[in-house]
Amino acid sequence: MQIKRYTAPDMRQALKMVRDEQGPDAVILSSQQVADGLEVVAAVGYDESLMPYSTDKKPVERAGGEQRRPEQPVSFLDYDTPPQPDADGRVKSPAAMAAERDQDVFDTRKDTEKRARSTPLRPAPGASAATVPVDDASLLNMRDEINALRRMLECQLSSLAWNDFSRKSPVRADLLRNLIHLGLSPQLAQELAARVPADERDPVRAWRQALGELAGRVPVAKADPLENGGAIALVGPTGVGKTTTIAKLAARYAHRFGSEQVAMISADDSRVGARERLFTYGRMLNIPVYVAGCAEEVSRHIARLDHARLVLVDTAGTGRNDHHLEQILELTRNPGRPLLPYLVLAANAQIQALEESAMLFGSLPLAGLIATKLDEAASLGGLLSVMVRHQHPLVFSSSGQDVPQNLRPANARLLVKRAVELMRSEPRRMDIESLAQHIGEVQYALG
Repeated sequence: MQIKRYTAPDMRQALKMVRDEQGPDAVILSSQQVADGLEVVAAVGYDESLMPYSTDKKPVERAGGEQRRPEQPVSFLDYDTPPQPDADGRVKSPAAMAAERDQDVFDTRKDTEKRARSTPLRPAPGASAATVPVDDASLLNMRDEINALRRMLECQLSSLAWNDFSRKSPVRADLLRNLIHLGLSPQLAQELAARVPADERDPVRAWRQALGELAGRVPVAKADPLENGGAIALVGPTGVGKTTTIAKLAARYAHRFGSEQVAMISADDSRVGARERLFTYGRMLNIPVYVAGCAEEVSRHIARLDHARLVLVDTAGTGRNDHHLEQILELTRNPGRPLLPYLVLAANAQIQALEESAMLFGSLPLAGLIATKLDEAASLGGLLSVMVRHQHPLVFSSSGQDVPQNLRPANARLLVKRAVELMRSEPRRMDIESLAQHIGEVQYALG
């Protein structure tokens, strides 16, 4: 238990000091008037079971000879409850109400002690030695109310900050609206807006500058990774289109170097029909397909296929704490022909899901990123934000199921252009309050 003494002009300010330093779970142990105002002793981690009431303890004597009973801890609720009028219509102060409660508690305990001395003690069956504070529910409710007030205050402050920023820099404020509408993360939107001069008066020029900055931040592979062949694995969550993308890559390479130079391995044993689909693509493209149930089998297949310049491995959808991720990491360390993992992300996923996938597979030595399902996305802002943040170079983008027509080499400017087209096709739904909540105190971020 941590005990600390506070001095404040009144009880309201004293409670604020206690809450700010010790939190909403703190308990008031005592309060008294002093020369500077009010002195409050508060504790956090208070446990009544560790401080039992003693029948031998005499009342504490004051300096003037007056007797004083030991003070009982007072909850924050005692001071937050509105004062109630007495029988004469007068409103009692919180201190007076606390004193009456102390007197009631003291009298009740004296009656209890008398009954305890006359009645033999018997342990109740199944009784627990732990003491549960009676005001736990009240403290939890109070904590929820305080958190709600804090959120309300933060929202109001953000709105005030946004209004002040809009008044001082209307062009940059309008630019921020458009960047958020584009689907970018608030952090990236602020960074791009910060690159625009504060005295910029032309909104069109500011918008073009921000889009150019965005395209320049998207990492793009400098060369076609298929050019040199090797062993390549596509990794990513379930349903992002890894199997179809494997077939597109195989068809693209076979068209240039011949189908005998390509081989595909299906290591996806968790999804029904995944292997059958890859076998179907193999028959269509006249490319052999092999099956592997573990990392050792994948490694053996890669070793046997040394005549094939390109070996493509279709992996199972991997989630958090999945053993497949460890197997892929093991294959990347193969001394003979190491596996190069490429992360596949679906453009139609929410930014939270994209971010989680990038974090999860970031533990692998990723060689690049392939964006799929661009034709199904309502916004590309989330994908762009994740690529800029994690800096995995974009290798290919895919839109549609056609093999291999719907696979294109990476182009950051075309991706940003497509993002703007999607933004203009979607109505702007975000109001000023929501925008302020996304941006927060934007004037501090942008200077």
